[in-house]
Amino acid sequence: MSINQMIIEQLNALISGSITGKEKKTLLDQIQNDAELADMYKILLNLSVVSSRNKKSLQQATQKLSKKVYTDFLKEQASAEIQYGVQIYDSSLIPLPSGVRPALVDTRSLKYQVGNFVVELTVYPITLDSVEIIGQVSTMKKNSTINVSVESKGKRQKGVVDQFGLFRFDRVALGVCTLTFTTENFKEGVIELSL
Repeated sequence: MSINQMIIEQLNALISGSITGKEKKTLLDQIQNDAELADMYKILLNLSVVSSRNKKSLQQATQKLSKKVYTDFLKEQASAEIQYGVQIYDSSLIPLPSGVRPALVDTRSLKYQVGNFVVELTVYPITLDSVEIIGQVSTMKKNSTINVSVESKGKRQKGVVDQFGLFRFDRVALGVCTLTFTTENFKEGVIELSL
């Protein structure tokens, strides 16, 4: 099934309990028979559970994250040639618990689903206008070499994912950047992030 805005709204209505009767049964049957729809339902349900348990600031954070997930998901669905990374976690959106002071160095953790693999990134500030990116690719195929490149402000850096799934770029300019993953000249996926 092609997931669109109307389906997302129906799933949210199902989660909130505003769909009942025959319409609810029909939607639950569709979820049971469509893996892609079931995955989106699980994501929205988990975000709903987290946001209902916590304070308003956490609700705003989950709303921002769900909007980003949805935007990335639509971009990934629209492209037949390139698999775009769908963001599934961003530590900068989660508010600190009361009484906890922020760290001196403001790091950021991100997690993306890119096709068949998961990419976890940690971003460390280096200077006022650059960061270091350390990443790990999980669920990698054995004996496959994954090349990774990052492009930011017209500058491109290349690297290779090592045998532990790790890669690192020591100085990436702040702004919008693109991480591209390739194997043997085949583009596995792209992550667009804003630093």
